[in-house]
Amino acid sequence: MEGRIFGDVPINLELRLSVEDSPNSGGSSIDAIRICKLAMDRKVAGPLLAISAYTMKHPPTQYPDEVAKEMVDRFIRGEAIKPEGRIPSKQQVATVR
Repeated sequence: MEGRIFGDVPINLELRLSVEDSPNSGGSSIDAIRICKLAMDRKVAGPLLAISAYTMKHPPTQYPDEVAKEMVDRFIRGEAIKPEGRIPSKQQVATVR
C-alpha cells in the first residue's frame, strides 16, 4: 500500500500475516479485515470491540460468543451496538460491592 502521511511524506506499507494456526484462523482473519474495511468506510475510529470480542483470543473487552456475534451482526447492519449479557469489568464489580 502506498500513500502519503502528515506533511505530504510518502509512505510504503508492506504487510505479512503469519500465524501458527493458519488453517483454522484464516476465516476469522478475513472477517476481522472485512469489518475493519467497513469501519473505515463508515469513518469509525477507535477499537472495534465487537469483532475483537468475536475473533480474538484477548480482546479489549470480553463478551460471551453469542453476545459478540450479535454485536458483529448489528455492526454489519449499521445498528447501534448495545451488548446484552455483558460481562462486567473488575471496576464495575468493585463498584457494586
